[in-house]
Amino acid sequence: MKYEIAPKSTEIQANWDDARFYCFALNIDGKTGWRLPTKEELNEIYESQNDFKKTWYWSSTVTKGNYAWFQLFGFGGQHTTKKSDGLKYVRAIRDLKDN
Repeated sequence: MKYEIAPKSTEIQANWDDARFYCFALNIDGKTGWRLPTKEELNEIYESQNDFKKTWYWSSTVTKGNYAWFQLFGFGGQHTTKKSDGLKYVRAIRDLKDN
């Protein structure tokens, strides 16, 4: 993985627009540059050892008609829904810089 996952203590529930803003504004011990993971990154995290709740998480990946992808960490399914449809969990990631 070429990204860092924000600590579990930073998780919130939000709609998609608020989720994106939350990640953008997140500052953890001076670390900035946080973002929503793509649907591919979410699936990679799902397949790895993780401490995510067994619930739905937003991704940054969007599709036509104002829809966004989300993933269930209970069984790994990915689906789309309108960005405005309900609250889902948010867990930010941050790209690691090559030294």
